[in-house]
Amino acid sequence: MKKMVVNCAVCDMRNVSEETLKNYEQITVNAATVFVTPEKKDLIARYNVTMNVADVIEVPAGENVRIINQNGSYELTADRAPQDGETVFLFVNGVLNIDADAAEAAQKYYKINVNGAVTMPKSISGRLNNLSVNGSVSTYPDGAIRLNRNAVIDKTFPLRAKENAFYWAFRRLIFTDLALDTEKLRSRNVRFAAKTALIAESLAEAVVPMLSEDTDILIVPDGTKFFGFDARMNKRFLKKFGTKAYINGDLTVEDDAEEILKEIEYLYVNGNVKISEALADAFEDIDAHYDELVIQKKTGKIIEDHVRATVDKALLEKYEDGILVTDCAMVHIAKDVSPELILERLTIADCAQVYCTEQQEAAVSAVSKDVASIGGDESLKDEITGALHLNPEYKVINASDYVM
Repeated sequence: MKKMVVNCAVCDMRNVSEETLKNYEQITVNAATVFVTPEKKDLIARYNVTMNVADVIEVPAGENVRIINQNGSYELTADRAPQDGETVFLFVNGVLNIDADAAEAAQKYYKINVNGAVTMPKSISGRLNNLSVNGSVSTYPDGAIRLNRNAVIDKTFPLRAKENAFYWAFRRLIFTDLALDTEKLRSRNVRFAAKTALIAESLAEAVVPMLSEDTDILIVPDGTKFFGFDARMNKRFLKKFGTKAYINGDLTVEDDAEEILKEIEYLYVNGNVKISEALADAFEDIDAHYDELVIQKKTGKIIEDHVRATVDKALLEKYEDGILVTDCAMVHIAKDVSPELILERLTIADCAQVYCTEQQEAAVSAVSKDVASIGGDESLKDEITGALHLNPEYKVINASDYVM
């Protein structure tokens, strides 16, 4: 008799039949969430079913039960309220935005589960007993008009600004456009709120009175450009960013940027600065703000921004100056790499997971910085999964969502 292995994010077992359960000697479910009804839960318990899951959720049986599973962002508006007699579960892996007029609609959901972040009006906060959040909850002032997380208030904004309007941004407001008509905003009694406001020096006197008192203010030199992403400083930096820049992310200073550093008048990095030893002194001489200066040893090769990166013996032996692996989700160290070679030629920074053997683990830890997890050789998992696929006694299912 065959065995079944299900690997998925969400497994819906509300309608699993006894015939299906009988057909397998063993069923293993590896999932983040499993849905069952009370009746099916009792049925499953009578068979050899193993669940390796984060959450088992019991859903009432019935034709009017509906599950919404959303990856990414979901806008909960008044017109998305469940119908009378309908039992609806809402699961969001990402960001849930609850509109100001959606309090009644939100209360009609049987359960709202969010793995990520929630934004809602202050008046709704604390009223949703059906809401469960694994992450952060942010509230905005009632009556506010929501803007982008990083909202640029430029010269076109007054053309569409509403009379007596109150605008809110989740992260920051950016007032760096010197052509902004602040008098028009003032005459329309426009107000703003956010965690932070970035304001050009010559606009500060006019803009600050429009902000809520709990908004943090950062005044920057006129001409400062805002960029909301990680950046690299190289020969093209000045053309794109200018001599005054605010980088909302990490900044990597490349080895050819020595002359560029001499031109920088103002630099604010809302993150870390990664730089080689050769340029560290020159960088510290400029007017710069940053969280941490990460001085990187000389490397012959940089591997960055990969979902999965593999480092083997041949690659390390090719680059005598070493290899830097940075900003990668998964890093796999091949078994043929000795701990001595790791210590001599490998640097790992800002990666989520490094897979290596037990013998490599100490060396990998010594050359790693800001790595969430080290160990658990991934190749072994690949071998096991591959073996199961080839074994005629197993039925293996890999999916994001699976209905059994």
